[in-house]
Amino acid sequence: MTWIKKTFYVSLLVFIVALLFWGVYNLSFKKTVTKQENTQAPADNQQPVALKNNAEEPIAAVSDEGVIAPTLVPEGNAIKYYSASTGKVFQIDMHGNSKKTVAEKELIGIIDAFWSPDKTKVITKFKAADGNFKFYFYDYATDRATPLKDNIDQIAWNGTSNKIFYKYFDAGTKKRTLSISEPDGTGWSDLSAIDFRDIFISQVPKSGLVSFWNKPDSYTPTNLDVIPLAGGDTKTIMKDLFGADYLWNNSGTEALVSYVTAKGGNKLQLATINSSGGEFTNLNIPTFASKCAWSKNDKFIYYALPGSIPESGVMPNDYNNGKFQTADTFWKMNAATGEKTRIVSLDKMEGAYDATDLFLNNDESILFFVNKADGKLYRVLL
Repeated sequence: MTWIKKTFYVSLLVFIVALLFWGVYNLSFKKTVTKQENTQAPADNQQPVALKNNAEEPIAAVSDEGVIAPTLVPEGNAIKYYSASTGKVFQIDMHGNSKKTVAEKELIGIIDAFWSPDKTKVITKFKAADGNFKFYFYDYATDRATPLKDNIDQIAWNGTSNKIFYKYFDAGTKKRTLSISEPDGTGWSDLSAIDFRDIFISQVPKSGLVSFWNKPDSYTPTNLDVIPLAGGDTKTIMKDLFGADYLWNNSGTEALVSYVTAKGGNKLQLATINSSGGEFTNLNIPTFASKCAWSKNDKFIYYALPGSIPESGVMPNDYNNGKFQTADTFWKMNAATGEKTRIVSLDKMEGAYDATDLFLNNDESILFFVNKADGKLYRVLL
């Protein structure tokens, strides 16, 4: 055999071996890639980590962003809220899934919103460049927004969604009044003169009265006043408590009152009073009225119990001014017997919660709250 033939056969053999190895490698690599693609494909359909697999967790986030004015929709099967970053309105289910846009328009600078009791109307609150507040009324039925007049700094709905209460300051006369009007600000009338710059307003449920009180301040006694919706004499039903705040029950027969035990102090207490300001009962619960919610039948009080309150703090001033955040645990109390029950055991508490804006779903199986630590909406399984 000549050297030319030998060279040919050797080259052919090398080519065949190389071709064989290439085929094996290519087949193996293709299977590996296909397997990896099949393994990773579902990732595109996974929910955000903060909301993933939270249906059985005793406490979990249900929004993936900071929220403003979360509320149940009329059907009771979902929650809608304003985005704290964009002002858009979104809707989610009870566990934070099925997110959809309710209102696409961005409302940059929104700081609060007040839903009407039937959730068909809303009043939004903004802070103007001069430091004053500006309010807008929006009706979902007509898709129309109406600016309310200037010099309003506090607002609340009446129980039938057809009137609003607001505190008005007359820059000319320097007088402050509590007024009532149509939701768009028309047809207004004054109810009472107001002595304080900052007040809270709440209609007494299932009654013809509206209540108001000066902003809680550890150095100033708080007066709880009521006046008929049609106007008349103002009556003070509770006074001389420092830093007091109030939360009426659903029937208007009782109210929670949080206060500090001494002027300029930091020891909180929670009590109940009847609709006339009598039957004052200390519940021995050191929390804020703003961290509470009544059950629909008024038999239970759900509350967040704050921890990590500085011993040198002035309450509620330091907390309301954002000088610190609390580390809350979650409880409920039988309003008749005073029995207190922890809702979430300590070993199930992951993270820090500074709860506010508490509310329940329709069957009272879930307690919702806004966590001031991150602005998100959370839920607690009951």
